[in-house]
Amino acid sequence: MVNFRSVAVVVLLFMVVVTISYIFWQQELRYALPTPVPSSYVAVQINQQVNLPSTISSLKKPVYLHFYNPDCPCSLFNAKHVRELIFSHGDSIAAFVVVPSSVDVRAARKEFGDHLQILVDADQLLAKSCGVYSTPQAVILDTEGKLYYRGNYNRARYCTAQATNYAELALLAIINGAAPPTFDLLASRSYGCELPTGKVENSMSMFKF
Repeated sequence: MVNFRSVAVVVLLFMVVVTISYIFWQQELRYALPTPVPSSYVAVQINQQVNLPSTISSLKKPVYLHFYNPDCPCSLFNAKHVRELIFSHGDSIAAFVVVPSSVDVRAARKEFGDHLQILVDADQLLAKSCGVYSTPQAVILDTEGKLYYRGNYNRARYCTAQATNYAELALLAIINGAAPPTFDLLASRSYGCELPTGKVENSMSMFKF
């Protein structure tokens, strides 16, 4: 004779396990795996000239672009580290926060402060020019608009491993006039969230507060 109470308990436990597994996948495991490379992706090599908007190409400083999406948990995890980088090196670089839609400007302003310049890259032209297809990603360009560094901030999502603070080490190198540093594959293999699609806007625009 079937014990319906036992069956109900087993079903309930199964549902709990499935729910916990799904949450773990959504919040942890999926971001520990490399971001899928888009089929249309075209790699941009170090020292390659990058097609930039005039607001950036006219600058005479190294350029630091932080690709940020407030809907991406990984972007939120390293925001404190990014703020510290900009605060520490802001006098030596031209820093921009790049968001995928104008609706993300307010969140970026709240996260990084009123003083930063924010670029809206709705059509992903800037991202593609820099070889970026996920967030968070750091891009550093030299004074000639050539790619100096593109990649992750750290091998750890909370940027707690100082020895692998890739973006920070690259910033220090370019400020000191050194050649682009060579890192391991964990620096350049993209992790995090895929750039969102479906947010259609006419063109890139800049917001300065």
